[in-house]
Amino acid sequence: MGIEDAIAAFKAGRLVMIYDGDDREAEVDFVIRADAVTPTTIRWLRQNAGGLLCFVTTREVGEILGLEFLSSYYKRRGFLATAPYGDEPAFMGYVNHVKTKTGIRDVDKALTIRELAKVVQLAQRDPEEAREAFKANFYMPGHVPILGGRLGERWGHTELSLILAKAAGVPPAVVIVEVLGDHTEAMPVEEAREYSKTLGVPLVTGTEIKSLI
Repeated sequence: MGIEDAIAAFKAGRLVMIYDGDDREAEVDFVIRADAVTPTTIRWLRQNAGGLLCFVTTREVGEILGLEFLSSYYKRRGFLATAPYGDEPAFMGYVNHVKTKTGIRDVDKALTIRELAKVVQLAQRDPEEAREAFKANFYMPGHVPILGGRLGERWGHTELSLILAKAAGVPPAVVIVEVLGDHTEAMPVEEAREYSKTLGVPLVTGTEIKSLI
């Protein structure tokens, strides 16, 4: 399965696996469009991926919602805010929807993610209304990290998943989670390729996704 299969799967609301590259994190993430996420999806990812589940949108949408990169916040206070591979992290905040119970449960995370996807779509039509909706319907800190993609500046899973979303013609609202499996470190890409075949999930590389630009 290649890049066209990945685009079709993503558009249909199915999982895709992305390997960022040997020169970066050397990790594989599961990615899926946020508006397709259900509590069952969250449970499956928790059991079969095991990494940190994050909501991804663009930097511009995050700023519309009133967020800033947490790396900027911490740098102003004198803390180190650069990852070992050279990038500043993409985190812009941690939220729960106001209707969640604790925020950590599968049903809660699915609710928060689907509602975030709605706000992202609203931001593309009416930025001011989106910001007010975000402020009224989410509280911070919560259990769903929001990542902002620096498209054209950074080439992590955050940005790669957004490029895939654009190619699929869907809003910039994505869920990503690292594939750890039974490992204490990242699942090796060779093993991840076999895993993708077993699952019937397309696995594409950062290089393949960059070719879409």
